[in-house]
Amino acid sequence: MSAVAKTKGAVKKPTKTVKRAAKAAAKPAAAPPRPKLPSVAVKPKRPGRPSLPLPPPPPPPPAHRDEMIAPRDIGRLLRYGEQFGPHKIDVRMLPLQLPAASGGLAFADPSVPKSWRAFDRPVPGGQFRVMLSVARSGDKERLAAIVIHVGRPPIEKWTVAHFKGQKKPKSADELPRVTVTSGWLVLLDAGAGSPGVISVPPPTGIQPLEIPLTDGRRALALPCGAGELAAYWAIDANDKPVCLVVDFEVFSQKDWKSKS
Repeated sequence: MSAVAKTKGAVKKPTKTVKRAAKAAAKPAAAPPRPKLPSVAVKPKRPGRPSLPLPPPPPPPPAHRDEMIAPRDIGRLLRYGEQFGPHKIDVRMLPLQLPAASGGLAFADPSVPKSWRAFDRPVPGGQFRVMLSVARSGDKERLAAIVIHVGRPPIEKWTVAHFKGQKKPKSADELPRVTVTSGWLVLLDAGAGSPGVISVPPPTGIQPLEIPLTDGRRALALPCGAGELAAYWAIDANDKPVCLVVDFEVFSQKDWKSKS
């Protein structure tokens, strides 16, 4: 037998024990066991403070009244120094106030009960400041308007003052008006309705009068000549009235077109 054959015959196959040891060496070492942590008792949570109740929802926005927009810039009647042709506006606050506990206002010719008209827009009850708009031309003075302050500015728009039970006018030719023949106009609380005939002395100058009525109300009488008079509301952004203005119609269309 050759030496090569003897060498090949001398190589022995690995035993089963050797194979098991090789497989064991090929496996990754097992991770050491984790140490057990001591158990901790969990304390129960204390009840928290009750949450605050949610605020009530905001009130719905006010329903805007369907009133006709004023065909004139009525705000000009309230501006000191405003020019209307040869006339200039002077504004004067009265020391008296107009009471209106019922939340409504009305005006009329004091000698004609049928001329009584109550305004359909409510106002907050209270004592209202009164301002006169006076048209001055040289030494002559005339009442241009009466202003009843029932709210606070700023003014968002000017609308026509409608009467209770009246439909919205379709044009400036149909404005709600009261006819005055006695030379006086009275404004008062609308709560108790028309007081009937109100006795007023003949007007002298432009001085308003405060007249107590038999039912406890007080009327404000203003010398205004004769004619048909309309009223207007100044309205804020929340549709609340700022003031009521009665235009005494002392200016012509030409005067209204002229500006200072």
